[in-house]
Amino acid sequence: MAQERPDGVPHTGIMNGEIWFASRYRYEFVEQADKPADARASTLRIAPGFETGYFHGFRAAAEGEFVVQVGPGDYNDTINGKTQYPVVADVPSSELDQAYLESFHLPGTVIKGGRYAENLDNMRYVGSVAWRQNDQTFDGAKVTTEAFPGVTALYAYIGNVNRIFSDDSEVGNLNSNIHLMHLKSDPLPLGTLTGYAYLMDIYDAPALSNASYGGFVEGERALGSAVTFDYRVELALQTDYGDQPVQYDAPYARVAPGLSWEGFRVSPVYELLGSDDGKAAFQTPLATGHIFNGFADIFLVTPATGLQDFFVEASYKMPEKGGSLGWLSGLLLLTQYHEFRSDFRDIAYGSEFDAYANLPLGYVFYAEVKYANYRADEYATNTEKVIFGFGYVY
Repeated sequence: MAQERPDGVPHTGIMNGEIWFASRYRYEFVEQADKPADARASTLRIAPGFETGYFHGFRAAAEGEFVVQVGPGDYNDTINGKTQYPVVADVPSSELDQAYLESFHLPGTVIKGGRYAENLDNMRYVGSVAWRQNDQTFDGAKVTTEAFPGVTALYAYIGNVNRIFSDDSEVGNLNSNIHLMHLKSDPLPLGTLTGYAYLMDIYDAPALSNASYGGFVEGERALGSAVTFDYRVELALQTDYGDQPVQYDAPYARVAPGLSWEGFRVSPVYELLGSDDGKAAFQTPLATGHIFNGFADIFLVTPATGLQDFFVEASYKMPEKGGSLGWLSGLLLLTQYHEFRSDFRDIAYGSEFDAYANLPLGYVFYAEVKYANYRADEYATNTEKVIFGFGYVY
């Protein structure tokens, strides 16, 4: 991905830039109890890009994205009309994924304008949805500055959201008036403090419009010589905003402590996306939703009765080393178990078991496998997914 400008280098020449190329093959199988046929999606993503060097304080970049079907196409990609199959939202497409210009003329400040990817914090509110083959990107501008002592500030304006469903979809682009404001402190004794206000008026989908105000503290502490305790505590309030047709107030909370030891990590997590008496619930329409509330993607849209997610995540990352297991260097293994309930009326939604493995293959290749099994109680339907992937990043 894009390089960072070294301090004190205002001009290195346009051609002294960076070229990247990413490719990912994926096979996704989905069995969903309320569909008569199982989905089988075989797709290939190709994403070449180029970023220039620094030219009198400016830098530019462009990235293309191409998604093609290379095998079984027995799946509902959201626009092909194959509704007898479960959804796998990987639409064959050809798009300009990113095209932006950056200015470094103000001390400690970067100004970016054009089409760009954005991943704020843990991507709960704003993300590029990089798990899907077609990224979500944004048309607008942003300013990031460290000109104020002890604080990094960000303001971004988004006028259009280029969603994962491609330009051929009726909901592939969302004309919007979005303002993102974000302040992050330098490390403090308590941890790093972050505050935010995200104002989203989405003209093409007014039911998604909202304003969220909140903040979190995060950090880590050593417990002896080998064990590390990390933590994140977040609170927020969301209200109706812009053309949102429903007046509501809904809370958000996330408490995520963790313990790490020699590559192992375990974390019990509680996340609340609250409901306003069943009228409406806390929504994050621009999030990278796949990494929250289970890999089966049952809760990409929060039910009106809200969502409580109680889960435990355990992971292990193999260290870099040689010997007989050297070919497993960098292997990541991760599991999660979720219990889902509503916020309003305390409805038992269901439970889910997830697993993921990622294995680097040399410096530029990787292989991955993901499994999700959602068992419905009083929400949605039983869903099982198995996903294989093989990728190249240069």
